[in-house]
Amino acid sequence: MREMGTVRPSFSGPQAPVLKRQGRLPAAASSMGARIPKHLIAEPREAARRVRPRKRKALASSAGAISAEQRLVQRATMGLNLVEMQRIDDLGYDGYLDYQLDHESIDNSELEDALTRAFPTLSMSPSELIRTYEGNQGVPVFELIAASIYRAAYSPRQLYERMVVFWTDHFNIHLFGDAQPLLKPIDDRDVIRRHALGKFPDLLSASAHSPAMLIYLTNDSNVRGNPNENYARELMELHSLGVDNGYKQKDVRAVARCFTGWRATGPRQADAGEFLFDQSQHDTGTKTVLGQAISEGGIRDGERVLEILGGKRLTAKFLARKLLIYFWGYEPKRRDVNKVANAYMNTGGDIKAMLRQVLKKGRMERAQPKLKRPFHLMVSALRGLFAGLDRTSHAIDHLFTAGHLPFNWEPPDGYPDSEEFWSGFILPRWNWATTFLDAGNGVELDLPFVDPSLKPTRIVSDLNAYLFNGALSAATEASLLAFLDSGKKIDKKRIHDLIGLAAASPDFQEY
Repeated sequence: MREMGTVRPSFSGPQAPVLKRQGRLPAAASSMGARIPKHLIAEPREAARRVRPRKRKALASSAGAISAEQRLVQRATMGLNLVEMQRIDDLGYDGYLDYQLDHESIDNSELEDALTRAFPTLSMSPSELIRTYEGNQGVPVFELIAASIYRAAYSPRQLYERMVVFWTDHFNIHLFGDAQPLLKPIDDRDVIRRHALGKFPDLLSASAHSPAMLIYLTNDSNVRGNPNENYARELMELHSLGVDNGYKQKDVRAVARCFTGWRATGPRQADAGEFLFDQSQHDTGTKTVLGQAISEGGIRDGERVLEILGGKRLTAKFLARKLLIYFWGYEPKRRDVNKVANAYMNTGGDIKAMLRQVLKKGRMERAQPKLKRPFHLMVSALRGLFAGLDRTSHAIDHLFTAGHLPFNWEPPDGYPDSEEFWSGFILPRWNWATTFLDAGNGVELDLPFVDPSLKPTRIVSDLNAYLFNGALSAATEASLLAFLDSGKKIDKKRIHDLIGLAAASPDFQEY
């Protein structure tokens, strides 16, 4: 496989109506790129060739027999591959979970350095972004989306990246509107990514101080004498307690009053795009929130609300259920919700403590099959195949068509995590799976079984090992063999088509 080349952003195709609204890329756009060090892909790929799969106690699966270890890797990463399975073999179930939770000990510097060089907006301050790109917001939009794809596919901090996706939905901010193209990159870096595996009360507070969030939920117009309740309602309904869960309309009004004056500095100011508390627009009267009187005064009114919400068991249970749906299955049991909520309450909202409960071996052994969302499906194929991605335009096209372009969900509740919603978008999944290896789409493969001289049974067997860790169902395996044995010449293009059929199969669509 040749070294990963330059990312060449293109605003042609299905994503154009959304991205072009943000302004045109400069004439030098063709020179923008993310040259990922080739050994970040080549070394794991070579290690995969040496993996010898081990037998494990099998669990029921919609595809075939899998192990608790395979289930953990499926759920704790953006897509299992042979190297991750070798790692869990070496570390054991609990050791692997410890490894992924201790994300800061996993060296990610080369990837981040490459992305920072390729996409300079990722490290800019709010004022730098506003001064540089106020008239051309397409650049930070593209760079944030492209970086998200590269990080999910190639970061060794896989559980961390899974949680970044989770919190991005939980604290959803639509990228395409108002000042979000210039401020969401800051929110992604300093709120979501900084606190993704920290403590939830810290994350909640960081989000509340985020100019991107305050503007998105119109708290910048929340002023004394005329409170805007939008942020206050979503803070309780979506960010902490859950819908209609322990609060009344009078609490919403009181919380809105507590957050009067929370806004962002204007675009013409030297510190444009920073958090600002405007005391002159703050309601100084006493408020009562969830039965507690709040009269600290000034910015402390809002901060006290955050402390109350972050300490509530209702918040713990709301988050516990969402995490179990995300990692375990669509219908978590009440006892499991309570155990995860207990971990929250006992640790002051420690996210890692909650994940230790969610991802316990006994719980994963009875996890329900889940349908991969389009972003997860695409990234899991890249990871399983150790594929290079030398440009993201086709990936962005696909994600837009499939309804899962990062940061492009308009309502504040984030992309749905339900089988009912995503099962209605099957055709874009199939179309992508059967075409993503076509020439010109930017995906590079260097796999030993893409070899027309091999017997069909060997090709399918190796594909089974790479994409499914040997858990391919008998029916799908027979269909893939029949495809190769159909009498047509077997060449690399035909093997690529075979891989596409495997990626389109129910076995790969679920995890």
